Amino acid sequence: MKKLMLSQQKKLHYTLSPYNEATLIVEPGDTVIVETEDAFSGQIRVEGDRRDLQAMPYANPQTGPIRVEGACKGDTLIVDIKDVKPTIGQGATRIPLFWWYLCEPGASSLTRFLNTALPHGSRICPIKDGRVYFSEKIALPYEPFIGTIGTAPEIEAVSSFLPGPHGGNMDLPDFCIGNRLYLPVRVEGALLHIGDVHATQGDGEICGTAIEMPAETTLTIDLVKGKSIGWPRVESHEYIMTTAASGSGRTLEDAIRVAYIDLTLWLEQDYGFNRWDAYQLCTQVGRVRLGNLWTVAAKFPKKYLNE
Repeated sequence: MKKLMLSQQKKLHYTLSPYNEATLIVEPGDTVIVETEDAFSGQIRVEGDRRDLQAMPYANPQTGPIRVEGACKGDTLIVDIKDVKPTIGQGATRIPLFWWYLCEPGASSLTRFLNTALPHGSRICPIKDGRVYFSEKIALPYEPFIGTIGTAPEIEAVSSFLPGPHGGNMDLPDFCIGNRLYLPVRVEGALLHIGDVHATQGDGEICGTAIEMPAETTLTIDLVKGKSIGWPRVESHEYIMTTAASGSGRTLEDAIRVAYIDLTLWLEQDYGFNRWDAYQLCTQVGRVRLGNLWTVAAKFPKKYLNE
């Protein structure tokens, strides 16, 4: 089993880019343990710590990229998530003052309405015995997943803060232990980036941060040659899922439509459904999971695939 520790990284990346130099090279079928820093670049470790935006203005540092031998444009990368462990026994969260839907330069419509300012307190959350301790009285389930994972876009670098067809900052809780990810390959070697692991998170990640943690993630990486997909896909024990995200000129409503169109076509192409039967079935049994406020996964129950 190969390992990619933070000590092996010359630098952490804040973009998913075809120009980032590979830190590790693997063969299809290899299993690798990847160590990642938290979304705060390790700047919040105790109560009262604040982000030093002068020293590190960016979020979501990425380990890698990992080059997959034989991967070419038009292939699909398979990533099986085997395990996710906290490396320091805790996570952290906070309320960012800059969070775009709460604030605007100089004032916030929400804070004006409430006649209060957003607090800037950090919260350290111990992780032990399958629980994430939000406070002494409130214990949340430990449900870890990878917040940011993706392959390199073909031409330009994309901020690790943003989601897109390459993957990136989707913050989808379904990127979790036991699930299989399918990622589009746009460049030679795929260049897999990974970071921003969460100990737990609700739909929407509404305050802008989950319980962010440095982590050690075990992945098995494989390849499907000659099969091209437009957006990342996910397979769990119970569902197949397609993903999409909002963006320039595209709303969250549009993202849901994109995800369901891709799901309908997947059912037609790989599972033998009549397209319009698949479309109607998605209407009746489909489910939508919200990642961050930009990203969705459209789900189809696997129990209907062989009926």
